[in-house]
Amino acid sequence: MLFACLAELFAQTPLRTELVASNLSRPVLVTAPEGDFDRLFVVEQTGTIRIIKNGNLLATPFLDITSTVDFGGERGLLGLAFHPDYDSNGEFYVYHNIYPFVNVALRRFTVSAANPDVADPTSGTDLLNLPGVYGNHNGGMIAFGPDGLLYIAIGDGGSTGPNWQSDPFNHAQRGDSLLGKMLRLDVDNPSPPLQYGIPPSNPFVGPGDPRDEIWALGLRNPWRFSFDQLTGDLWIADVGGAREEVDFTPAGDPGGRNYGWSCMSGTACNTTSCVCNSSGLTLPIHDYGAPGGRAIIGGYVYRGALIPDLRGTYFHGDYVRNEVWSFRWNGTAMSQLTDRTTELAPASPLTFGGISALGQDGRGELYICDIAGRVFRIEPTVPVITGVAPYGAGAAGCNGFHSLLAMSSPVIGNLAFELECNNAPPTSLGFMAVGTLPDIAGSDPFGLGFNFHFQLGPSVLATQFYSSDASGIGRYPLPIPGSAGLVGLVLYAQTLWTWDPAVCSPTPNGFSASHGLAVTLQP
Repeated sequence: MLFACLAELFAQTPLRTELVASNLSRPVLVTAPEGDFDRLFVVEQTGTIRIIKNGNLLATPFLDITSTVDFGGERGLLGLAFHPDYDSNGEFYVYHNIYPFVNVALRRFTVSAANPDVADPTSGTDLLNLPGVYGNHNGGMIAFGPDGLLYIAIGDGGSTGPNWQSDPFNHAQRGDSLLGKMLRLDVDNPSPPLQYGIPPSNPFVGPGDPRDEIWALGLRNPWRFSFDQLTGDLWIADVGGAREEVDFTPAGDPGGRNYGWSCMSGTACNTTSCVCNSSGLTLPIHDYGAPGGRAIIGGYVYRGALIPDLRGTYFHGDYVRNEVWSFRWNGTAMSQLTDRTTELAPASPLTFGGISALGQDGRGELYICDIAGRVFRIEPTVPVITGVAPYGAGAAGCNGFHSLLAMSSPVIGNLAFELECNNAPPTSLGFMAVGTLPDIAGSDPFGLGFNFHFQLGPSVLATQFYSSDASGIGRYPLPIPGSAGLVGLVLYAQTLWTWDPAVCSPTPNGFSASHGLAVTLQP
């Protein structure tokens, strides 16, 4: 069993990090609106949101609210979430500390109507204003769940020296306080005088405490949570006292869980004021502690296409120790716990200067931020594409035979998946066909001079014209929905081109065609 596990570990794709941007001001989050494959939005703790567009850091901030953000220590601009319908309504939400000292706010903004790379700074609307305590343990992650509701992770309000007590006012366990909680709000249907609505399925809706906004309690300083893009499972990394912890909640959970703080710190009993390890507490699926400082940085379950064999793996880091780890969770047990610090270390002379966040782009690829002002992308050391295989023989065009290629692995939920065909006539229309049944040998029922490598008829799912560029490259988008039921489905694709007979006629009828391409959808 041990040797099997080791073999599985060593078979994993080697990784590296690639510097994407530098000279940022304390980046603490990288994210993107759903379906946005060209831009990364970087939250700077000092009060601005920057855009990295097609690899370039734009000079003009997307949003600059430094004048209203209370920045210092653990305070600042800490969270950003785009509305699920951002493409149509332009709404996004931020979470930050505000004046007077230690207060926090949830605010809504809209993008500028004139420029999609700039927000309207006058559109800010306060949805929630919450008094803090000591100014640390602010939490600050916000994200929309698969249910379309906004989740907000708020820390317990912290403590102060010289004793640094564990949640001295017991906010994390008190039902009358929103501190130390995960909230769930309906931002689309406000219930005046509230600027938001209370989902009727929230676990504590009804008279008395706990307050209706609360979805879960018992958190210390949840520094980043995320929803698995495929399954909808919720992962929370909670910065601990004695132990750093990762909490897991399966998709569809009704809420109402108590993650234990300050009764417990991870799996360690932290106080005698409650019953440790009781059935009413949800213990972490992973926790750790070590001599010296530590602070867990929550991450994401990898669902990108660049590293197919690591899909379903949860990545997280540590701010103090500058470490990156990953593991898998099958619902009952953890496996493949892997220290990735060495392989993900930036190329010399760079080093991580305090890992402040992990991030995820519109394609599901992962990023690492450090407080020194840089963003790195996690990628394979050598490009890896699985699940595609050519078959059959094409008919050459005037520029030679075509190759039909996949630009990334066809993994479930890869909305950016596309096929590429080369040696096409420049700036011309091509024809792509995608079906579910192949014709390996191929046939030419219409006498066009090339073989079809898919079965004509009901098996054909899509036929569409598309264009080639000036260099004769045609790119055909084939977004793959995020449905687990599609795993294992094989699609068969082929493209053909027509040529100007005054320039060249590759067959008697002026047609050329690629070989077929089998595309097997990956989990």
